[in-house]
Amino acid sequence: MPFPRITPKRHIVQLLLIAAALLLPFMTIAGKPFLRMDIGLQTLYLAGGPIRIDQFYLVLLATLFIIAAFLLLTVILGRVWCGWLCPQTVFNDLAELIGIRFEKRVTPQVSKLIEHLAALVISKLIAFNLLCWFIPPAQVVWRLMHFSGYPLLFACFLGLTLFGYLNLILVKRSFCRSYCPYGRFQTALMDSGTLNLVFLQETRDRCLQCGSCVQTCPMGIDIRDGFQIECIGCGRCIDACRAVMERRPDGIGLIDYRFGEVKGTRFRFGSKAASLSILALLLGIALTWGLTGRNQTAFAVQRIASVEPRRMPDGFQVQPWRATIGNRSESANVYSIRISSGESGEAALLGPVSDILISANQHHEVTFMIRHKRSVNRNADVQLQLVSSGRTIAAVTIKP
Repeated sequence: MPFPRITPKRHIVQLLLIAAALLLPFMTIAGKPFLRMDIGLQTLYLAGGPIRIDQFYLVLLATLFIIAAFLLLTVILGRVWCGWLCPQTVFNDLAELIGIRFEKRVTPQVSKLIEHLAALVISKLIAFNLLCWFIPPAQVVWRLMHFSGYPLLFACFLGLTLFGYLNLILVKRSFCRSYCPYGRFQTALMDSGTLNLVFLQETRDRCLQCGSCVQTCPMGIDIRDGFQIECIGCGRCIDACRAVMERRPDGIGLIDYRFGEVKGTRFRFGSKAASLSILALLLGIALTWGLTGRNQTAFAVQRIASVEPRRMPDGFQVQPWRATIGNRSESANVYSIRISSGESGEAALLGPVSDILISANQHHEVTFMIRHKRSVNRNADVQLQLVSSGRTIAAVTIKP
């Protein structure tokens, strides 16, 4: 009776990841990118919600949340990230899968050529996809087609393509084996319930010493020697062992995934998993609260220091100021700047401070003058209010 295989499941997961990576830059919510760091607009779109560069604390929260979730995944699933989900593994597996399809049908020279062409095509797709995470895809296509007008973008595309090509042709698995620090880092995160790929101790005596598990391992290790940092948990050795043992009447797979090291151990939260779960939950709550409760308007006022105040014959003083208004909402709004009603008798605003139209997710600067009676109170503060739809939505206090 054939034993179930791990490889088809891993390929399905990897194909889904590739599809998600290729399609996410094109996905939108209410006309906004689902996920993109738009360089031109200096805005991070997270689940369709724009986060301006002046709201960087939300980006920091999102980054910390992703790190905590990734560490939690490591504590629970161990090296499954390396063998199933890591981009280095996914694209190397894709290149190898394409090569295997043609290896036995063509001559070695043609097979080698196909390997290089596959690596080049995959590298170009990766380069294009990476650019689409920062620039709208339609703009990327247009600029690459008119590369003479956008030399920097084209140079980035060529550089990323060359880097990916050399990685798939020359580096391959050696990066995972010798350079990637994640394997060493993961050993410090192992818990009593961490998922491992192990050579089962209770059936060790049934091993035929055929070496199939060693031959199929992309990292060139022997799983029978116990836990090794180089193991990426891909499961190829499981399928190789099952392919041999299923031909025996009393055969049984000798290698499998297991939580912990004891037979029958089920997943359980250890201290590390529990701590990271709490941390990820708190960061997720903080990020959600920050996204839903953030101010939809930015308002900052600064005196133009390069221009000296001018004293008028009537005793008033005129001083230039600059206001920056940010509309973080999803629709255009009209704003006005006014002085607090309690101070309107001592100061007035001169300039384009009314009916300021600002598009969605845009910033606008307004230069105006403050006319105030300096001799009345030299230390008096003035409150400037930002008004939209008849209500005050922001205010700053200045000292003219």
